[in-house]
Amino acid sequence: MTTLRRKRIRLAAVAALCTAVPLAGAVAAQGATPSGAASPSGAESPSSGSSWTVRDAVRFWTPERMASATDPSGRVAQPKGWTAPRGSGLTGAGLTGQHFAGIKSVGMLFHTDSAMRTHYCSASVVRSAGHDLVLTAGHCLGRNAAFVPRYDHTKSAAKQPYGIWPVKEWFRDKRYASDKTVNSDLDFAFAALKTSGGRKIQDVVGANTLDRTPGYKNKVTVIGYPAIRHNPGDQAFRCRDVRTSALPGYYQMRIDCGGMWGGVSGGPFFSEFDASGNTGHIIGNVGGFNGGGPDVSPSDPLYNRITYSPLHGDRFFQLYADAQQGLHTDHGPYHQPPLVPRA
Repeated sequence: MTTLRRKRIRLAAVAALCTAVPLAGAVAAQGATPSGAASPSGAESPSSGSSWTVRDAVRFWTPERMASATDPSGRVAQPKGWTAPRGSGLTGAGLTGQHFAGIKSVGMLFHTDSAMRTHYCSASVVRSAGHDLVLTAGHCLGRNAAFVPRYDHTKSAAKQPYGIWPVKEWFRDKRYASDKTVNSDLDFAFAALKTSGGRKIQDVVGANTLDRTPGYKNKVTVIGYPAIRHNPGDQAFRCRDVRTSALPGYYQMRIDCGGMWGGVSGGPFFSEFDASGNTGHIIGNVGGFNGGGPDVSPSDPLYNRITYSPLHGDRFFQLYADAQQGLHTDHGPYHQPPLVPRA
């Protein structure tokens, strides 16, 4: 696979999640396609819509489909020999994160693209009126999507500790663009999940509180699920108590913490965390410029060290309100809030 098109989206299969589970009955018919996502031509599979069920998710995600995981759109690498510009703050050693068992309010989000290739991201459950929302990155939308809280690679899809939850509906800012323009400031999205076993996700795992990002400089804990090739134990990963700084030219912040490989997209930036309740306060999510990381080759040490997040401001909370009300509002052209002056 070429290294010229990589994004922080899970690249490798996790066959344990999709150990074949015999189920009776046919797979449900095609449902609604999320806004901005193309429908696969002639694909005979359920999508994230009214007919997409837990049984469909378990049946659809076979080991073969999981094994076909690819990157939906990639980060374009800079020429060989590229170095960070002076004053960028992207040189010197940063912290390194740790693998851990994970928390129940954060998990894996997986889906297919229009060519029926499989992709991965991370997501977190957030408080909502309907008790059914998860937060992820705007570039993580897709068909046949499902969320697995505190994913356990030793168990099949049907036996995950907190279940498997099909996506019912996606919500993303209509002006978001998956690129390096200022519209990458809008790289956040919400998914409304279906019930599983008659219960709602928030009632099963709890929910995190969304706060406005107070500024560019914060202390955060970031959690996500890196690609298995860099995560042999297939566990959650966290960078604890790391400092954020401004990404010049964007309404975004960044951290310097090693180990944030592809797959962590959409993962939460916690400003506070209650270990006893497995929930906290979220002020950001992995994403933004170039899908959440700098324009360097995966072989460059900066690739897995530097991670971006949009600041959660007015546009973010407009989308959050829309998601809770089931609305898809066009809030007009995006105008960047005041930025930190360049040094």
